[in-house]
Amino acid sequence: MTQKKPKKVLITGANGFIGNTLMRYYKANNVPVVGVDLVGNGDDIVKGDIAQPDSISDLLKSCDVIVHTAALVSNSIADRDMWRVNVLATRNLIAAAEQHKVRRFVQLSSIVAYGNSAEGELDEEQPVHADGGSYVLTKLASEHTVLAAQAKGSLEVVIIRPGDVYGPGSRPWVILPLEAIAKGQFMLPAKGEGFFRPTYIDDLVRGIALAVSTKEASGEIFNLSCEGYMTTKEFFSHHFKWVNKRGPKLVSTGFALFAAKAATKIANLTGGVNEASTATVAQLCTKSWFSIAKAERILGWKPEVSFDDGIERSRVWAAEQGLIK
Repeated sequence: MTQKKPKKVLITGANGFIGNTLMRYYKANNVPVVGVDLVGNGDDIVKGDIAQPDSISDLLKSCDVIVHTAALVSNSIADRDMWRVNVLATRNLIAAAEQHKVRRFVQLSSIVAYGNSAEGELDEEQPVHADGGSYVLTKLASEHTVLAAQAKGSLEVVIIRPGDVYGPGSRPWVILPLEAIAKGQFMLPAKGEGFFRPTYIDDLVRGIALAVSTKEASGEIFNLSCEGYMTTKEFFSHHFKWVNKRGPKLVSTGFALFAAKAATKIANLTGGVNEASTATVAQLCTKSWFSIAKAERILGWKPEVSFDDGIERSRVWAAEQGLIK
């Protein structure tokens, strides 16, 4: 395993959950890093639009590695917007990376690339399947743009498929569930027997950093997930304990789909957004988990933060943010 420290790392989506945590990691380890996002901070995060890479050409010239975390992560946003941000912007960015001789491009994809109907333990050889709505489809299509660049041999690419990433700042697995619980709107399909693969944010970020610096990672796809799985009931029961409520409410998949369709119709009529969509229901019913043997073999990576520690850190953060009352 050969390590090459990057000269300077550019992180897209640097205000986001994963991107910002990665920014802090690199700064703590004295690795030169700069972020780009639609909103800058006047310091180490520059205002820029990756869909228009000319707006960040100076950054591209100065960095030898890009970690592309920017994406719309949603099961409710319009298809055209998901495609524009997750696919077309990725295509534009990687073309600019080629133009400016960036050495390595690390793409943050997702384990949803395997599809919601896949079952059992899945490794990186498992065929992908777009059976999960716009988010799944656009994650697959963004992977394709990156692999097309790899085929040309113009730069090194690595694709990361994270598990269900939780921790302080997680919108889908900490913030939104607590908001739904507060409104009495949280329920789990498949009677809470779907599989959840909790991956703590610090473990993921450490794996991304290894994918950036490990020479042998070039051209590879990696699952960065936990070992095994737990049920959705087990995972979300902690959120209810945090707020001293009984739950979660367990319902049949059929009822959950009916409720999701109704909630989406209401949201469309009122101009709102319903993240508890039918695609979310399908995601919470999955029966798959992920082999991390390849990441351990090539990157020397495996999770280090226990679930008990990770979920407690999440609780403390949620309390500090006023999400637990």
